Amino acid sequence: MRSLPALLALALFANAVHAAETKPAPAKPAPAKPAPAPAPEPYRGSLFSGTIRSKEKENGKDTVTAMRGMAVTFGADRRAHVCFDADLMRMSLAWTGDFLEFGSTQIKIEWPPPPQVKGVTLFTTKPVPGWAKAGSFVDPRKNKQGPLPADWAKYRGLYRNGDDVIFSYTVGATAVLEMPGVKTVGDKTFFTRTLEIGPSKEEHVISLASLPAGSKPEFERMNNGKRPAALLAAGATNTIVVAFSGELAGCKLNEADGLMSLSIPAHAEPVRFTLIIGKTATSTPDDLSPVLASALGHKSADLAQLAKGGAPKWEPLITQGVVSTNSGPYVVDHLVEPDKNPWNAKMYFGGFDFFPDGRAAICTFHGDVWIVSGIDDTLAKLTWKRYATGLFQALGVKVVDGKVFVTGRDQITRLHDLNGDGEADFYENFNNDTILTANYHEFCLDLQTDSAGNFYFAKGAPWPPNVESPHQGTLIKVSKDGAKMEVVATGLRAPNGMGIGPNGWITVSDNQGHYMPSSKLNLIRDGGFYGMRQAAHGKAPSDDNIHAYDQPMCWLPMNMDNSSGGQVWVESTKWGPFNGQMLFMSYGKGTLFAVMPQEVDGTVQAGMVQFPLKFASGTMRGRFSPKDGQLYTTGLRGWQTAGVRDGGFSRVRYTGAPVRMPQALHVSKDGVRITFTAPLDEASAKDTGNWNVELWNYIYSGGYGSPEVSTKDAKVRQHDKLEVTSVALSADKKTVTLKLSELTPAMQMKIKFNLKAADGTPISQEIFSTIHKLGVEQKLSVK
Repeated sequence: MRSLPALLALALFANAVHAAETKPAPAKPAPAKPAPAPAPEPYRGSLFSGTIRSKEKENGKDTVTAMRGMAVTFGADRRAHVCFDADLMRMSLAWTGDFLEFGSTQIKIEWPPPPQVKGVTLFTTKPVPGWAKAGSFVDPRKNKQGPLPADWAKYRGLYRNGDDVIFSYTVGATAVLEMPGVKTVGDKTFFTRTLEIGPSKEEHVISLASLPAGSKPEFERMNNGKRPAALLAAGATNTIVVAFSGELAGCKLNEADGLMSLSIPAHAEPVRFTLIIGKTATSTPDDLSPVLASALGHKSADLAQLAKGGAPKWEPLITQGVVSTNSGPYVVDHLVEPDKNPWNAKMYFGGFDFFPDGRAAICTFHGDVWIVSGIDDTLAKLTWKRYATGLFQALGVKVVDGKVFVTGRDQITRLHDLNGDGEADFYENFNNDTILTANYHEFCLDLQTDSAGNFYFAKGAPWPPNVESPHQGTLIKVSKDGAKMEVVATGLRAPNGMGIGPNGWITVSDNQGHYMPSSKLNLIRDGGFYGMRQAAHGKAPSDDNIHAYDQPMCWLPMNMDNSSGGQVWVESTKWGPFNGQMLFMSYGKGTLFAVMPQEVDGTVQAGMVQFPLKFASGTMRGRFSPKDGQLYTTGLRGWQTAGVRDGGFSRVRYTGAPVRMPQALHVSKDGVRITFTAPLDEASAKDTGNWNVELWNYIYSGGYGSPEVSTKDAKVRQHDKLEVTSVALSADKKTVTLKLSELTPAMQMKIKFNLKAADGTPISQEIFSTIHKLGVEQKLSVK
């Protein structure tokens, strides 16, 4: 590695001395209640990823300093911070003092603005590309959204080594490593930018700092042999200094449109140098000389070596799970999370997946990934190892070829443990082509793969529903290699969960809201539009045909599911009689359903029946363990949910006891056929008084949700009750066919029954289904 001749440092200095004003205390101060102690912030190490607002305002409004921001904190006292903009590849802002104002988002998920800088700003850069292309810093992006074109600059990811964070990106065809840092000289704080730039056949121009208002581009050369060479730009209240150890042929300082930049000539070998940015009241060359000399008195770090990984940072934590002693065919065991931990890390579980050996990788909304081992029958010793921190609202995990992939709001991250110490050292940007905004509701949700290895996740629509990007409210597909991203379907609102079945079906849930009459389960087709017109992206029907949207497989009423979760398919007979069947999770109610699909003339419709189980947190992700074949779920308490714990990791275990539940549903012109997992008592099954059937519709409109209305007159808010005229029972006593007084297509059908199994066990449940079409009549073999 050769040093770039002569170039060593940049320093930005600003006069910012503020006098503190004090007032005398009142003679008799009134007693005041002590303010409640703020919730302690989690210790995530040196990195936080998120959309970040600066303290500076534009036209009286807060400004976003980075949509894909990565804030790095330095120093033993953690009082120095910078923000890297992964869209524009710029160091957007640096500040000292307090970190960020989070509101209450560290103890719950709510509707806040993005976190805002709390300390004192030292420098900023203009919201333009951090590196010029063909000498231009003009932003080429449509609507100034999303990442730069890949041929301009491309973010590759970041390395972590202890508290050091090294960003990796390309500028054109040139590879760049950059590590921000801090250095203290006396009572002065300097920020550093250490860069390693690969060989380049062309000149590169890097953005350094925005010149404050009133500064003059008047430069004075400092090179009298008594101090480092430098260029000095003195303004009315600010001084900018670019310091060199000597002359550099072809390197020049530029100033245009309030932006200072530095030209770096083409070079055949990699180069390494450090830029230094600080703040001082000193503004003359003579006074600056000793400060610069001290600040420059260190060797630039070897970033390539640091990018190989460092010592582990997080010690493992041990918990003991709780194995249920309840009776019944299915019980819920609790894999106790380390919610009391040394770092105050929050356990709002956003998604998980299994390694082939049965260990689990689990992510949290607040940006952690944990590896959980010791998952056996007893759950007596669960080991939790913090694997990664500082991710941006992690809400989905998929393990592929032993690597953990995480869906964040900013990107799909592939995590690499480079040195085998159980902690991720490289957070690779697998794909970050989505455009994001600062809207609260724009979560990226779940992560699944199809049989070809392509990745899928859903992206929420904004709230209020003002769509400002082409990806809001969509289902997104990313190619197996991460190189290509495309929109599969539109019109989603809050798609907090999806699933991909062994038959290739892709399903996505959604819940009540604008143009969403009630919660529902969608079967996705390419180019499909699923109802939310604000997120149609040009694919919605005309206003005179507003009902022409892709109908769901099944609607669910609000009292059964006010906020939907994900779907998962039973993969073996180890989980009882439901092998090959889809399961559906209600996030809002913390419940689990079996899905009973039916296809009629190419249209898929379904019914659902709830398992008699309850979860401690909002249930939204499910996987079957490759080790024991049982269902595991995760969830969190953040949005509207009946869950009582911040997060939950549960096992739904099949005990081997008899299962007495509906398993299949077929609606035809001759009635409703229901198949149970166990034989029924003939007398109770044939008693029409044990059955109750109702139909109703919902109203599709721009209003929030819908009342439940008659199928005959949408102005009447009532259910249509159907008479069960007779019940037939199959020879094996597992299938009943209900003859009804009338049966028509309906958005919602409810079948309530109180029966007995053949062994006398009571069976009392409800089936909720959607009827798009009536199937053909099927003859039933009866006793």
